[in-house]
Amino acid sequence: MRKVALSGTPYAMGRQQGEAFADLVAAAVQMVVPTERYPEPHRTRVLTQVERNLDAVFPEALAELHGIADGAGVPFADVLAYNSCQELGRTPPNCTNFVLVTPDHGVVHYKSNDVNPDALRFHVYLEGRPDSGHDFIGVTWAGTVWMNAGVNAAGLTYGGGSLPNSDDDWERGIPANIALRYFLQYPDDVAGALALAERTPIMCHGHNLVFTDAAGNAAVMERTATVAGVRSLDDHALWASNHCLVDRVRPYLRTDNEAFMANSRGRYDLLQELTAVRPHSLEQAMAIARAHADPISICQHGPTMHSVIGYIMIPAERRMLIAYGQPCENEFKEYTFTPAASPAAAPA
Repeated sequence: MRKVALSGTPYAMGRQQGEAFADLVAAAVQMVVPTERYPEPHRTRVLTQVERNLDAVFPEALAELHGIADGAGVPFADVLAYNSCQELGRTPPNCTNFVLVTPDHGVVHYKSNDVNPDALRFHVYLEGRPDSGHDFIGVTWAGTVWMNAGVNAAGLTYGGGSLPNSDDDWERGIPANIALRYFLQYPDDVAGALALAERTPIMCHGHNLVFTDAAGNAAVMERTATVAGVRSLDDHALWASNHCLVDRVRPYLRTDNEAFMANSRGRYDLLQELTAVRPHSLEQAMAIARAHADPISICQHGPTMHSVIGYIMIPAERRMLIAYGQPCENEFKEYTFTPAASPAAAPA
């Protein structure tokens, strides 16, 4: 997996990322949002609204996107379209999360990325030292300000999965994928992350947002464009797939894709079964990530969902274990913060 260290202002961090992954950014734009996919009036209308709303809610995201475009030599409009792909045209929901309370490591948070296998090459590792907020490590798609999964220096983790919601807020909302990195960068803990996520207006793409922290807290926020509901960790485990359970959120869930809903509910039920085995351990988290069952698995191998990468986050230890490729076929390798360089000694 390719890596880059980012630091400084939002624009500087964006430029560093764009320069490091220029080849990937251009290829990802062509795969995710080719110009011919969306009629020009629709594309212009959506991106104009996205840019306006970002400027009002998270202007630093615009600066970072401009940096990515300049660093990669890709037109800004293409980078904005790529980062706003869910607003241009919703893609199928995906991804699974679970949290275990372990005696040896505290809470352990797992997330899969269930996407097209061709997208694995765009997943890159970032170590960020922004000029505001917390330092962080995590994985994103090259050329985005998203965050698939990560840990910040305070010990907060983020991972999530998409929701097929039916509501929207085009007037105030921002692309939910763009907001995710900031839910990790700025809060200190789960309570802070939930508060920021609840007050951030979202355009149309819902998420099951999963947060854990170094104190052992964990929660799922079921967040759509207009409502939010929270499920908190019980005494040993918490999990989420791609549907809602909170009463006030459930009316906004689309259920017209029966095959997908069966898959989401099947993964949820399988996690309930697998997490019932106690005491929990880091090895158990890896085993669950790799679990296959008939007819529905946690480690997905198609036909439409493929678990192309898996992340285990350990907030108390500020580290991640990442399986690059199908978790059942690849080892989890450790990633953690690079120690800050010591200042040079003053001359005698």
